[in-house]
Amino acid sequence: MGEELNGRQDLDAFAPTADRAVRYVREDATQPGVVQITLDRPPANVLSVEMLQELVAAVDSLEYRRDVKLVVVRAAGKYFSAGFELNDHLGDRAYMMLESFRRVFEGLARVDKPTLAVVAGPAFGAGCLLAAGCDMTFAAQSAKFAHPEIRGGVFNTVAAALLPRLVGRKRAFEMLLLGTTMGAADAERVGLITRAVPDERLEAEAGAVVQRFQESSAPVMQLARRAIVGGANLPFDEAVSHAEDVYLNQLAATEDLEEGLRAVAEKRKPAWKDR
Repeated sequence: MGEELNGRQDLDAFAPTADRAVRYVREDATQPGVVQITLDRPPANVLSVEMLQELVAAVDSLEYRRDVKLVVVRAAGKYFSAGFELNDHLGDRAYMMLESFRRVFEGLARVDKPTLAVVAGPAFGAGCLLAAGCDMTFAAQSAKFAHPEIRGGVFNTVAAALLPRLVGRKRAFEMLLLGTTMGAADAERVGLITRAVPDERLEAEAGAVVQRFQESSAPVMQLARRAIVGGANLPFDEAVSHAEDVYLNQLAATEDLEEGLRAVAEKRKPAWKDR
C-alpha cells in the first residue's frame, strides 16, 4: 500500500485513479499538517465494501503521521453519502460491510488525529454516521441527516452503539427506529453535528477551523484529543486520571509544551516545533 517514506506509508498511494472512490490528498504548502480524505463516487458517494476498505486503508496510514494536525473528511458531488450499497447487506458481503465500517471508526479512534467533517449535502445511513462520528462536523444549512435503513428491514450496527452516545437514547431511538430526517439546524441542536452554517459560508467557516489547526502544535492537538477520547466512556474519576496520565507522562515530555508556556509569558506567538 504505497512505499515507506520516513517510517510511514506514502500518502501519494491514495492519489486519484479511475477505479478509486476515496481520494487521500497529501497536505500542500498552503495547509501544513492538514490532510483531506474525499469521498468521490458520484453521484451519491454510496459506500460499497471496496470503498469502505479504501477508507480503512486511508485512516490506518495516518497512525504514524506525527506531523498531522487535522484530518478533513469531505465529499465531491451533491451528496456527502447516501449510505451503504444495497446489495452489500446480503450474504457474505454483509459481514464484510459491517466489519469494514467498524474498522473505519476503530481506526479514527486509534490514530489520535483530530477530524473535521465538512458536509455540503445529504448524509444518510452510514454517511450520516461517518459525518457525525468525526470529532467536529460542520454542515451546510441545507444538508439533511437521517438513518432510513429501518425502512428496508435493516439497521446500522455502529449507529446502534454510537448514536446514543452522541444524541442520547431518546433521540437515537427516534432516528434509528423511525428513520426520522432532520435538517442541519436540528442536527446541531441535538448534538449530531457541531455547527450548521449558511450554504455559501460553509467553506469559509471550515477554512477558519483549518487555519486554527495549522497554527497549532501537532503533538499538543493529538494528545489533547487522546485525553478526550480515552476518557469519554470512563467514570469521571477514571477519565480525569487518564487525562492526567496523558498530560504528565506524554504532553510534559514534548518541547512544544515548554514553548507554548514561554510564548504566553513573553506575549508572542509560539514557534511550534511539532515535537
